[in-house]
Amino acid sequence: MTKTIDSRFVGKWKGSDEGKVIPGQINFWMMHRKINGTFEIIFETHYEDGTAEQSFEAGNWYVIDDVFYEYRESDEQTDTYQFEFLSPQIIQFIEINSDNENLYIFKDYKLIEN
Repeated sequence: MTKTIDSRFVGKWKGSDEGKVIPGQINFWMMHRKINGTFEIIFETHYEDGTAEQSFEAGNWYVIDDVFYEYRESDEQTDTYQFEFLSPQIIQFIEINSDNENLYIFKDYKLIEN
């Protein structure tokens, strides 16, 4: 079981939970995964009362045996996901071992860089 940096994940990506996680809020993000296994992510949360807020997180990412791992420094937690590349520009993630009652599935869309 060796940690690997899969170059298909490297780059800038965007996504949204489409309001499926917490009722009354929608989360959007911009993720930058680097070839050195680090990442930076900016979240923007929109609430049903019309307000919004931004937050920033950083951490490390890697793949072991077709499982994607994402360690966030802010809460010292590692999330694990099954993943599937629907195309070179779209990754579907399915959270493993979630405490959520509903299965958490989301997609990242690669941003085209000029």
